Amino acid sequence: MKPLKLTLQAFGPFATTEQIDFSLLGANPLFLINGPTGAGKSSLLDAICFALYGQTTGAEREPAQMRCDYAAAELLTEVTLDFSLGPKCYRIRRATTQERPKARGEGTTTQQAEAQLWRLDDSPNGSLMVAKKVNEATEQIEHLIGLNVEQFRQVMVLPQGKFRELLMADSKEREKIFGQLFQTQVYRRIEERLKAQAAGIRQSVEQHQNQIKGLLEGVEVNAETEVDAELDILAPQLAAAVALKLSALEAQAQASRAQDQARALLARFDSQALKQQELTAKQEAGPAIEAQQTRLELAAAAQKLKPRHEQLQYQTQQQARINQQLGTCSAILEQARQGLTQAQAQLSEATQAHAQVDTLKRQQLELEQYQGRIQALTDAQAEAARRQQASNASRAQLQSQQLAQQQLLDEQLRSENQVAELNRELESLAPTQIALNTLQQQLLQRQELEALRRHYKALALKQQAAQQQYETKRAESESVQTATRQLELRWHTGQAALLAAELKQDQPCPVCGSIDHPAAAATTPGTEPVTSEQLDSQRAAQTCILEQLQASQQALDYGARDLADNLGAGQKLAEVIGALATQPLAAIQSDVDQRQQALATLATQQQRKQTLSQRIDAIKQQLTALREPLTRLETQADLDKTSDLEARARITELQQQLPEAYRDRATLLQALKAIGTQLQALNQALERAQTAVTQSRSEVDKSDAQLQALNQQQQQLATQCETAESNWQLALRDSPFDRIESFQQALLDDSQQQQIASEIEAYRSALNSLMGALALLQQELAGKTRPDLRIMEAALDEKTSVFNGADEHWRQLDKRHSQLLGVQQKLRRAHQTHADLEAQYAIFGTLSEVANGQTGDKISLQRFVLSVLLDDVLIQASQRLSLMSKGRYQLVRKEARAKGNKASGLELEVEDGYSGNTRSVATLSGGESFMAALALALGLSDVVQAYAGGIKLDTLFIDEGFGSLDPESLDLAIRTLIDLQASGRTIGIISHVAELKEQMALRLDVISGRQGSRVQTVCG
Repeated sequence: MKPLKLTLQAFGPFATTEQIDFSLLGANPLFLINGPTGAGKSSLLDAICFALYGQTTGAEREPAQMRCDYAAAELLTEVTLDFSLGPKCYRIRRATTQERPKARGEGTTTQQAEAQLWRLDDSPNGSLMVAKKVNEATEQIEHLIGLNVEQFRQVMVLPQGKFRELLMADSKEREKIFGQLFQTQVYRRIEERLKAQAAGIRQSVEQHQNQIKGLLEGVEVNAETEVDAELDILAPQLAAAVALKLSALEAQAQASRAQDQARALLARFDSQALKQQELTAKQEAGPAIEAQQTRLELAAAAQKLKPRHEQLQYQTQQQARINQQLGTCSAILEQARQGLTQAQAQLSEATQAHAQVDTLKRQQLELEQYQGRIQALTDAQAEAARRQQASNASRAQLQSQQLAQQQLLDEQLRSENQVAELNRELESLAPTQIALNTLQQQLLQRQELEALRRHYKALALKQQAAQQQYETKRAESESVQTATRQLELRWHTGQAALLAAELKQDQPCPVCGSIDHPAAAATTPGTEPVTSEQLDSQRAAQTCILEQLQASQQALDYGARDLADNLGAGQKLAEVIGALATQPLAAIQSDVDQRQQALATLATQQQRKQTLSQRIDAIKQQLTALREPLTRLETQADLDKTSDLEARARITELQQQLPEAYRDRATLLQALKAIGTQLQALNQALERAQTAVTQSRSEVDKSDAQLQALNQQQQQLATQCETAESNWQLALRDSPFDRIESFQQALLDDSQQQQIASEIEAYRSALNSLMGALALLQQELAGKTRPDLRIMEAALDEKTSVFNGADEHWRQLDKRHSQLLGVQQKLRRAHQTHADLEAQYAIFGTLSEVANGQTGDKISLQRFVLSVLLDDVLIQASQRLSLMSKGRYQLVRKEARAKGNKASGLELEVEDGYSGNTRSVATLSGGESFMAALALALGLSDVVQAYAGGIKLDTLFIDEGFGSLDPESLDLAIRTLIDLQASGRTIGIISHVAELKEQMALRLDVISGRQGSRVQTVCG
């Protein structure tokens, strides 16, 4: 993750909107965030962390507490961050819960927290990924970056006071961080899968054991041997019960068959009696069926006569219809003739009235000519009114401009008089201004002298402390040098004694070559020999104390030079200001205040004079600007007056050309409208009369033609009706009907005839079927008698009772036998399954215990993998830590198992190159801890990015910690960061250490003020 642009609004100490464009610092910058204490340096990291996760870096302040007290009420507290992840860019905006003014009315309302996330693509505003929900935006950020907020603080941001947390984290916490960074969740899933599978196998074993116990309890036995014994006893009993059951079943079947045969014979006798009754009932219905047959034959005869009768009825109905139409048509013809007579009379009247049209048209033409003249008169009146209005406006504007000119002249005169009076006052105050300037300069010099004196006292105290420290170190140095010389003497003496112990008579000495050894050296009794390690340690202590003594001497020399420089500067300044060097500052300040109060009036009067002078110049410019418009307005007023008189003369001329009665347009239009209405009415009346005559004549002709056609149809229908009547009488005489009423009663429709025929056919079919069935039954039952069912039912009941008893006995034995056999089979399968589960658990249980760290050194599979990765991290971290600590420290992983059940395998220790011992990282000092944490973070960044699929940690922010380093360590730390930045990292350092500001050209300077802070980007 690399930040591209950060926008803060009313956040932390920033009262307004501040925007930081990180791209101005370069592609992979190493920059300093600089500023005084409390200006808001750490708030920039808080803003980045808040934009991403909704929390601050130190987790010590709630997001709602980050609102700036100096911000305007309507300005919302929000942060927007543009950042990149590889080739993709994103933007997130987040606002905290806060009070804001209501949009309408007074008071405030609560603005709830919200967050939006965009993916920046080719579109103008990007693609919206999260619209408003805070938790959803945080989840997306954790998914994209691969870190939650705690992990982000520990590996990408080292907050103030928090840089030791990653270094001091225990195995469990470091396992979470490294697991997320190196994506080793697959090993954790393997652990969980093996653990779950082993637990499932154990649970299955317990279930099978409970199942075996339940099976035995279900058959009410205590052991599996009892099941086998009971089965052996039941086998012969079950065979005897089966034989008894089969014998009883056969006897029952024979009794049941005898009963069924008796019931069948009895049913045949009952069927014979029933068929005889049905046959007798059918024979009694014979006369009615014969009557229905006769009715059906008459209906067939009537059906043949029906067409002639229907033809006669149709002809009669047609003749009646024609007669009715003849009467109606005659009445319509008479009415049409009367209407024609009336229309002709109305046409004559309309023709006489239409003779007035020519006169009315002449009147209309004359009035239309007046209309044009009225329009010209109206236009002239409007033009006169417009010119009158323009003339009035010109006069009013001219008077207004003249009044404004006079007011400006009066104001100019008053202002010039006031300026003259102020000039006189300012001339009297000029000497006071000169004296005040001199006194203020002397006051500044006196204050500077006082500061030099205070600084001299501080330097003197510091020099005294440095002198005491030098004396202490010199005494320590002399003591250590004496001890070193004594130890060297003892070591040399011991070495000589050791050499003398090896000398032999008549053999040359390896030192002097003599074969005589008259006074060989010997060890002092009761004195331990000095080893080379003790001597080296003592010499190292001597070297260290000498370096400290040299540093104390340098500090003493620097202090002496500073005292001399300060004293010289104070003496020079005291000579410059003379007597003021001994005068109290309060007295000088009081004199300055009095003179400033006296000159406060001078500044006010000068400001007033300047304002009046500017006003006079403005009035002169306004007067100059008014001259030309005033002249133009006077000319325009004269022209408007002349134009007004011309318009009035034109109105008088047009009024003389119109009769007085028609000078009003409304009156003229009303007269024209009346003439037009009258002309239209006459024309419409004539057209209506002509149309009415034409329509009436057409109606008469139409009705006359229709009457003639109906008379012809009447004659034709009379002939056809006589023919139909004759044909009907002939057909009726030849039929079985003597009159028409008999014919109509015999008529039946097709459905009725079909129904009667079906009834006759069904009767005859049923009668024949009953006679045939009865004959067969009589033949079948000849020589047989009715059986007695009660005897047979008693015999069947007896056999059934015997069978039921045998069956119940067999069922009880069979049920118990089947139950025991089922249990026996289930027990075999359960034992087999249990053996299979035990074999599986021997594999998966062992794997689960090993993978989950329940054996040996208590190291899980994931922690083992992470320990290998941690070793790689520590290799990289130790290289940097060794460089920063001048070869003294290296970070190593603690391989010893932790006490109790505590997780182990990822603890850190530090290897001290001076002592050769390994100790806890908690024993490091503040500066050493910072260097170790920085080296660990940088090593972690290298290794995470080296593994495929790892999270890309290409940004690091460091908040403070550099103040705990000495100058040489600080240079080494900066050199390490420069090397890291050259490999493609963005590194931001927050510090107020002056040496960093001198060494780093790229900076974000946080500038504090009384109304909030602001940020300035420095690029070189």
